[in-house]
Amino acid sequence: MDEIRSEFPIVKEMAYFDIAFGNSLPNCVKEAMTSFISIIQKEGVSVAHAHTRKKIDEARISFGKLINAQPSEIAFVKNTSEGLNFAANGIKYKKGDNVVINELEHKNNVFCWLRLNKKGIDVRVVPQKNGRVEIDDITSNVDSRTRAVAVASTTNLGFRFDLHELGKVCRENSAHLVVDGIQSLGIEPLDVKKAGIDMLSSSSHKGLLGPHGIGFFYCNDDIIDDIEPTNVAGSCYEPFEDPKTAKLKHSAEKFEGGNYNEVGICGVAAALDFIEKMDMAAVYKHSFTLSEKFRDGLLKLDANVTSSPKKTERSHISTFNIPGKTIPEIRDFLEKNRIRVSGHYGIIRASFDHYNTEGEVDKALKVIEKIMK
Repeated sequence: MDEIRSEFPIVKEMAYFDIAFGNSLPNCVKEAMTSFISIIQKEGVSVAHAHTRKKIDEARISFGKLINAQPSEIAFVKNTSEGLNFAANGIKYKKGDNVVINELEHKNNVFCWLRLNKKGIDVRVVPQKNGRVEIDDITSNVDSRTRAVAVASTTNLGFRFDLHELGKVCRENSAHLVVDGIQSLGIEPLDVKKAGIDMLSSSSHKGLLGPHGIGFFYCNDDIIDDIEPTNVAGSCYEPFEDPKTAKLKHSAEKFEGGNYNEVGICGVAAALDFIEKMDMAAVYKHSFTLSEKFRDGLLKLDANVTSSPKKTERSHISTFNIPGKTIPEIRDFLEKNRIRVSGHYGIIRASFDHYNTEGEVDKALKVIEKIMK
């Protein structure tokens, strides 16, 4: 634990319970990015490009290992939204087809699908009930004309979907399962093959411990030729002499139009190397245990806990509010006591990762007890 915490200077300053909003970069990531900047400054672009080419390959391999995918199934994106748009706009539809989304999704996994209404696609939005969506309510909307079901592996308020069940239903109906993975990747194990995930997108600036502006899009090799890229450049194609006869690559590289975010790739490659040395199951067990400890403590204090009552639907993210106190009041009081949480969506959100400790949770609960008096 001490070795891990030493990578995160922020833990000396505060209890950082905000990984669901964004990470605090580990030292190794900062060093990788500043090293690349030094190379391009001192040795020029050609030397820097050669350095990055190696990091591009390393990052594809590492991310593939993390989710059990081949490097050829991995494309770089600038953020989660870009990859979700690849999925929503790359699927080949016929008028009368439908897609299924739900009310718990982040808006960036909603708008890219709602735009399909203009193409005559029925966008079915499954309602949420008290911060939950029943799997049966999603699967009951899936039929032979469903082209995609889009969900977050874990929502931004901590609700976890049963991806394996959704994947099974999608396979039975020849629909694509599309997943927003940003809130779980790097914290919770995920096997895209076992879960039956066809496409997945995630930025790196949360549990993957990388910087903003770089992320990954996974597309299953079985369908990669069926998904059309929304933007293209020369790099999307196999080597060619005549542009008129050029063929798109049979790999996720066909989604990567133009130059790479090289400094971001150097950062995320270092982050993935750091994560690869960990036992992901142990990371999630630790993070989930802290979240449950925090939740139990809140219940004892009679705070209004809003995360799911079902343990299988909960995650490393706990949400709550305090009757009679505004969200800014709670957040600011915690901040003054060096405890960082989010105050978004009209609720307080505390999220935990491998560098957090039980002692930090105990401290936070004592501070919240003071707020409630």
